[in-house]
Amino acid sequence: MKTLRYIIFTLAVLFTTSCNDLFKDLNVRNENQPNIADLYTPEDFYALLKNGYNTWYNGATAASPAIAFCNADLFASGTASWGSGPLWFIPRQPLFNDQHPDPVIVINFGAWYNFYSGIGTAIKLSKTFENPNYKLVLQGTDYTKRAKAHVYIIEALLYGNIALLYDKAYLFKEEHDPVTFDYVANTKTYKEVMAFAIKRLDDAIALIQSDNVDADYQSVIPGVEFNKEKLLQFANSMAARFLVSNARNVAENTATDWAKVKSYAEKGLKQDFNVLYEAGWRGKVMTRDEGANYLALYNWGYIRGNQWLINKMAPKDPAAVYPWPTGVNRLGEVKNCPDARLKKYFKWEEKCDEWWGWSRVGRVGYGYFIRCEYIYYRYYDVINVEDGYVGHFLKAENDLYLAEAKIRLNQKSGVADLVNNSRVTIGGLTPATDNDNDLIDKLFYERYVECDLVWAHLGYFDKRRLGQLLSGTAYHFPIPAPELIMHGQTVYTFGGTPGSEM
Repeated sequence: MKTLRYIIFTLAVLFTTSCNDLFKDLNVRNENQPNIADLYTPEDFYALLKNGYNTWYNGATAASPAIAFCNADLFASGTASWGSGPLWFIPRQPLFNDQHPDPVIVINFGAWYNFYSGIGTAIKLSKTFENPNYKLVLQGTDYTKRAKAHVYIIEALLYGNIALLYDKAYLFKEEHDPVTFDYVANTKTYKEVMAFAIKRLDDAIALIQSDNVDADYQSVIPGVEFNKEKLLQFANSMAARFLVSNARNVAENTATDWAKVKSYAEKGLKQDFNVLYEAGWRGKVMTRDEGANYLALYNWGYIRGNQWLINKMAPKDPAAVYPWPTGVNRLGEVKNCPDARLKKYFKWEEKCDEWWGWSRVGRVGYGYFIRCEYIYYRYYDVINVEDGYVGHFLKAENDLYLAEAKIRLNQKSGVADLVNNSRVTIGGLTPATDNDNDLIDKLFYERYVECDLVWAHLGYFDKRRLGQLLSGTAYHFPIPAPELIMHGQTVYTFGGTPGSEM
C-alpha cells in the first residue's frame, strides 16, 4: 500500500534530485535544486496531463467504493465485495477502520489512495508555472494557459472527489514543503477541501476564458476533444456537481449556494460527456483490479437493478411491487410501465433466480431487499465487447442542476423544459409544467432514472443530501486508520447505529 507519506516523499524526491536518467536533452542549471520546469520536455507535458485525468477517471469509476452505494436503493448488490457490506447491510454496520494487510478490500481505503496517488504529480506540474519565464510552446503554438488550466482542473477533480467521500483530508498545496508537511495542521474538513477544489475550477475557468487558443494540442481523455468551449463547459459542470453533491444532510443542502450552482450550470455541458472505453481507462481499484469499474459489475453479476427504482418507474404493476415480499421467489416481468426507459436501459432476466446472489437473502446482513429481476443494460454491450463510449456526466445531469437551482431560488420559469428534456424526449412520459406541485419530485425521478445510474456515486450523494439514506448509514468515510496512526491522530469511524452517520 502506498501511504500518503510515501506519495509526498516521492514528490519531495522529484523536487530535489536530478532526472537526467529519466529524460534526455535537459539543461538542468543546478542539480541540487533544479527548477521544476526542467523535469519535463514540452512534449512530455500533455502525456503527464493525460496521466492526471486517468488517475481521476479510474478512481471515480472504480468498482470500489461504487459497489457500496447500492445503499441508495438505485441498484442492488448480491455480494459484499471490497468490504462494502457495512455500508449496505441491514442493519447497517460501522465502517471498518483499522490496520489491514490488504487495504484494497477495505471499501473506505481505496478511493483515498487512488485519488491521492495523482495529487503529487498535479502539484508538481502546477509548480512548473511558478517560473514566469516558463512557456509550453508546441508546434509554434503557446499552450501555457491551456496546460495550466488542465492542471488546475485535475487538482480540482482529485480533491473534489476526496471531499465528496471523506469527512476530512490532508490538503497539500503548492506552497507546502513535502519534507516538512504538517499533516495535523493541514487536516481540513470536507467543506474546506471542497472550497479549494472549487477555487481551482474557478482559476481554470478564468485561464480558459483569457486564452487565445481554441483546439487543444492533444486529447487528454480518450474520445474527448477539448476545445475552449467544451473545456469551459466541463469545468463549469464539474463545479455544479461538486457544490450540489457535497451537502451531507437536508440543512446543508438548503444552505448550498444555489445562485452559484445556477451560474455554473448555465455555462455547463450542452452535450453528454462520454469517454471511450479504452484499455487503461476502465476503472482501477487501487493497485490492482484494473478494469473493475462500476458498470462492469452488472456484466459480472455482482449487482443488478433495485426494486425500489423499478417500482418508481412502474408503480401500478404488480411485478414492480416494493419492497420485495418476504418469502416470494419470483414476481415476473413488468408489463405496465409508462416510462420507455425500462426497456431502453434495463433488461428483465427470465432466469434471474439462477443468479448466484438470489439465494443469499438468508445471510446475515442480506435480505429480500437485494432481489430484483432487472439488470441495468444501458452500457452492457459496450462493456461486453470492450468497445464504444460510456457516459460519465450527461447533459441531463447539468440540466437538472440548473432546474433544481431555479426551484431552490424560486425561479421556476423554464424548469419544466429542463426536466422534460429527458422526461419526455427519452422517457416518453407526460410533460411536466412549471406549475406542477410535484415538480421537484419529477426532477429527482429524472436524476434517479437518467443520471444516477450512469455514475454510481450520484445516487448516494442525492439520497444523503435529501436525508433519505437508511438510519445508521455512514454519510462519508473516515481518513484511513493507517494514515491516522502514522500521524498521531485518533482513529475513528462512522455508521452502524442511528446518530453515528457523521
